[in-house]
Order: sequence, then structure tokens, then C-alpha cells
Amino acid sequence: MQLLLNLLIILAIISWAVVIIIRTFRKVKVGGKCAACDYDCAVKKLKDQHDRHLLQH
Repeated sequence: MQLLLNLLIILAIISWAVVIIIRTFRKVKVGGKCAACDYDCAVKKLKDQHDRHLLQH
């Protein structure tokens, strides 16, 4: 009985790890970018907005 309980716990841990890995790959696949790339894009957008604001005045 204790062996069965241990196997169920191990199976639950492995299943949860697989779910987390699948979510991560889906997020990467949809976004297609890493966190550093997102940061670079955000910085470029802010710079472009700032430049446009300066050109308007």
C-alpha cells in the first residue's frame, strides 16, 4: 500500500513537471522570443515614441 502511495506521488510530480514544460514551450512558441528580446523590443518602442515626441515639438 505504501509503495502504491509513493508511486502515485511520484506520478503526480512528474505529471505536473510535464504540464509546466508544455506550458513553457507553448508560451515560447506563441511569443517566439526570449525575455531579453522582449526587453529589447520594449526599449526600441520607448525610444521611437520619445523620438517622435521630440520631432513633434
